[in-house]
Amino acid sequence: MDMRTTGNRLSLLRLETRWSAAECAYRMTLQTNGVVTPETWLSWERSTDDSDTGKELLENLEDIAHLFGVDRLYFDCDVETQAKDKTVLRFPIK
Repeated sequence: MDMRTTGNRLSLLRLETRWSAAECAYRMTLQTNGVVTPETWLSWERSTDDSDTGKELLENLEDIAHLFGVDRLYFDCDVETQAKDKTVLRFPIK
């Protein structure tokens, strides 16, 4: 059974794309037309699912999934399923 939080999965996804928290916050700001700061992004990554910040993260998961090019269900899958079904879009490294 996978004990990772949604925030943990978000952090791993960000690291896999090699984006900084600032880059993610900027892209999320453009995606949602609302202000997302790097501090907010990092607080989402560090949140537990039952915290207020974790609930805020859950409310934004559709936009976050779209941002990374993954299905919303990516955040609900266990590690074994994610390893078998890599749905992350690969971006060229500059």
